[in-house]
Amino acid sequence: MAEKAKGRYRADVQVNVLESFELRSRRSIREAEKARLSRAERRHAKKLAKRDAEFFAAQKAEGANGSAYVVRAARKVPFYARRPFRNTVTMSIASGLFATFALPAYAYNPDVAAMSRFTTTNAQELAASEGTQNLTVAAVNTVKFSRGLYESADAAEIARQETLNQYRMYDGPTAADFIENPPYSKLDGATILKVAAKYVGTPYVFGGETPRGFDCSGYVAFVFAQFGIALPHSVHTQARMGIIVKPEDAMPGDLVIMNDMSHDGIYAGNGNFYHAPRPGDTVKLAPIFTSNVHFVRLGTK
Repeated sequence: MAEKAKGRYRADVQVNVLESFELRSRRSIREAEKARLSRAERRHAKKLAKRDAEFFAAQKAEGANGSAYVVRAARKVPFYARRPFRNTVTMSIASGLFATFALPAYAYNPDVAAMSRFTTTNAQELAASEGTQNLTVAAVNTVKFSRGLYESADAAEIARQETLNQYRMYDGPTAADFIENPPYSKLDGATILKVAAKYVGTPYVFGGETPRGFDCSGYVAFVFAQFGIALPHSVHTQARMGIIVKPEDAMPGDLVIMNDMSHDGIYAGNGNFYHAPRPGDTVKLAPIFTSNVHFVRLGTK
């Protein structure tokens, strides 16, 4: 019976004394080399080893496409994808949104809306409404001055602001007061023109209906209120309050209505009429400036 071989075995292969010595020598050399590395060096070496392992693993995976061991250039990041740029853009957008939400919504001036009795801010509804006249009117804005911030303002703008301030301070009788207690009981042309002439020089104010400021229909309504006739503050509706007369039959005291319902006044005879023309102007006696008009008679004179 054969005698078993003596000694150490690895995978059924006997390791002789020289191989054992060589293995121990290599292990000793590695341990000594590792001991000489500082803590920082070991960390750096570990990082490099991990990076190399990832690189070669990726190259091996791509070997089937013929791109193994091809060193690619570092990807250049566009400036707009860099973190500082993205942070700056994000903060700018956030600031813009915050400023937008903080701004007040644009709307009609409350004072103008109150004077004109607006119930809507839709332009088409305003044009068709009986509560206003069909005129193009500039927006009324208040001139604001703050300490240290000065802007030039022309004389016309300052005068307009003064007119509005005077209009707001009016505390005299209104058209509604005259309707309840009219000072004139007889409606005749001469008396109507006399009352209308009292307000010549009154400044034009959009939506105005007092002696501190009139627009065209507000002026007509205020004059006829003193005869006990209640007229709405609207050219459209005033045109339907009486009967239409022929131009040759028109008499002083009749209403002069533009055919497009944009303006009206009080006929004074001889082709003239009293009216409140436009912003920047005043109530005046002037020639009827167009032939596209018709005449309306209120009551009996």
